[in-house]
Amino acid sequence: MSWRRRFWHRLRDGRGQATVEAILVVPLVVVPVLFGVVTFGQLEHTRLVLDSAAAAGARQAAVDGQDDQAVRDRIDLELRDGGINPATVTVSVTPAVADWGQPIQVHLSVASHASIPFLGGWDVPMSSDFTTRSEVTH
Repeated sequence: MSWRRRFWHRLRDGRGQATVEAILVVPLVVVPVLFGVVTFGQLEHTRLVLDSAAAAGARQAAVDGQDDQAVRDRIDLELRDGGINPATVTVSVTPAVADWGQPIQVHLSVASHASIPFLGGWDVPMSSDFTTRSEVTH
């Protein structure tokens, strides 16, 4: 059998077709799924950091009995440690001053950006609330 005949015979043969199909399909299916997993992991990380910062800020507010610079600094520290820019986060502490046993709530919110190749990107609003009781008598 000449080399030309073998070449044309192999072209008509179905062997290797599954391999070629897999090479073409796998990147189109697996890559977006992997990016989706990573993106949702990043969103979950952001949520956990927000929860931690809200809890730390509420604890500081309970010890101080009010919303002061120490509370804001504690929240900023937690956010920076978690890799979130504090300037992008909205912080709300209510009430501004609380007596012994009164609840103090810290609310944090941020818009995280999520993007998956071939599917696009969008902003995901995320927030966290933490409530504790004041430990100070004014």
